[in-house]
Amino acid sequence: MESRKLYPLLTYAGVLPFVGCALMPFVGLQELWNLGTYDHIAAAYSLAIVCFLCGVHWGTCLYHRSAAPDNLFITSNVIVVACWFAFLMAAKAITLFVMILALLCLLFIDYRLRKADLLTDYYFRMRGIATVVAVISLAIIIVML
Repeated sequence: MESRKLYPLLTYAGVLPFVGCALMPFVGLQELWNLGTYDHIAAAYSLAIVCFLCGVHWGTCLYHRSAAPDNLFITSNVIVVACWFAFLMAAKAITLFVMILALLCLLFIDYRLRKADLLTDYYFRMRGIATVVAVISLAIIIVML
């Protein structure tokens, strides 16, 4: 399958757990099997996505270090560690808020990467849409707590 068709499919499929967790309280589900409550599932999934996006930044830095506008090794480590500590130690609403901030920071970094011609417009637009859906979903979850 052509990558230009595959990565949007995977990206948009990747926001479905955010949307699903945001919808769970509206359909009367507080927990999903033995996975935990909707807020815990959303926080854990957010942490996984943040780690994944930071890994993408590591790859970008490895292959385009001189062209990258930021030190992506440092920014990605700071973001992941902040999210991990929030996940381990903070109340769920704070954890989810930290995840929102992380997703928005990562999108801003991608914006700077786009301006440096290290990302395509197509990829950046897709990332923007996915981030907006994830952020809105996490905000709904915070309100429902």
